[in-house]
Amino acid sequence: MNESIAIVGRTNVGKSLLFNKLTKARKSLVMNQHGVTRDINSGYLEIDGKTIYIEDTGGIPEIADEFSQLIIDKVLKSISQAKLILFVVSAADGLTNQDREICRMLRKLDRKTVLLVNKCDLTRKSQPISEFYELGIKEEFIISAKNNIGLLELKEKIASIGSDKTFVEKDIFRRISIIGKPNAGKSTLINTLLNEERMIISDIAGTTLDAIEIPFTFKNNNFLLYDTAGITRKSKTLTTIQKFSIGSTLDTIKTTDICVFMIDAEEGITKQDKIILNIIKKFNKAFIIVLNKIDTKSRQEIKELKRELEYFSNIIDNASIILISAINNQNIKKLLYTISNISYSIYKRYKSSLLTQILNDALEEHQPPMINNRRIKLKFAQQAKSDSLSIIIFGNQTDKLPTSYEKYLKNFFIEKLKLVGVPLKITLSKQKNPFE
Repeated sequence: MNESIAIVGRTNVGKSLLFNKLTKARKSLVMNQHGVTRDINSGYLEIDGKTIYIEDTGGIPEIADEFSQLIIDKVLKSISQAKLILFVVSAADGLTNQDREICRMLRKLDRKTVLLVNKCDLTRKSQPISEFYELGIKEEFIISAKNNIGLLELKEKIASIGSDKTFVEKDIFRRISIIGKPNAGKSTLINTLLNEERMIISDIAGTTLDAIEIPFTFKNNNFLLYDTAGITRKSKTLTTIQKFSIGSTLDTIKTTDICVFMIDAEEGITKQDKIILNIIKKFNKAFIIVLNKIDTKSRQEIKELKRELEYFSNIIDNASIILISAINNQNIKKLLYTISNISYSIYKRYKSSLLTQILNDALEEHQPPMINNRRIKLKFAQQAKSDSLSIIIFGNQTDKLPTSYEKYLKNFFIEKLKLVGVPLKITLSKQKNPFE
């Protein structure tokens, strides 16, 4: 485990905005509302040719509630692995008793700490910044994450303390998003995959508010796991933070490589599950259907659920359906191997000769229709250069090819290329074979 930089502080002092500015990515949800960040989000700061691992911790709450101790436990774990702690306070609020309590906690942990007095652009004359000297932290930066004040000096400071363990090499990561309704077990699955209590878990739906990014390695393959907020049905009663959370999840789906679509076996397959699947397919993403919590069901009930899953059979592009119990580690290895195999298939390049041979086999089994007494001729197939798997088929009168025949070709290629859960796009072109 590489040493990290941990951003720590009470709620709503600007930690997540600072994290986004340092990592140059909009990973943490930023809102003018307390308690938006609950889990640990991670990213990389790149400066002077160095890459430094940074963690954005949940805001330490002032009022005790059911999540408070869970959040504090996560913060303490992040701090224990940190090379440097960025302790963020708010100049707009002035020094608070909670700031003093957090400072005492940090002092006991004996970690190198830098004080960041954020929101300096909002400071009132009645609240001089000098009051923060009372905390006794020697190194202090006056910053405004919103207006980029003092951030360059802060980055240079972070780079200067790095050790060999702090600077890491960034590899190519495949993005894996865990998608589903609230309380389907997404965070539990993340914890099981990582073999640690990384994500906060509660029986209350909506515990995860932001799309949390977590590096993960399996069989020498590097992945970024995304635990997303649950997608709820449309409702006039959705809070502002719920709307932001769902928007964050949809943005994550757009940029992901593979979606792990989780269904709650206790609730069965609902209309909302079908809506979520259609969202995943709309963005043309590879996916796996995972039925979670099967430990709560009898054999007969599982058989009935399998029959319900047949609803998806005509629209899932031969996707894998895996029955798991995330909490009991059941079938998790099977899920990991499936993710790894799909990851390989997405970016595999196929020779034009192989694709053309498959096309010819498809034509031999089922000829295209006649148009005005002329047979539509399909001559050549080539893989397009794109992030998703796309095959271009060249021929004559391709604009007149029926949709039903396009679907036949698509299914034929899926079968012959042994694609499982990988979406395939067929594009027809009237251009001549580029290799003739």
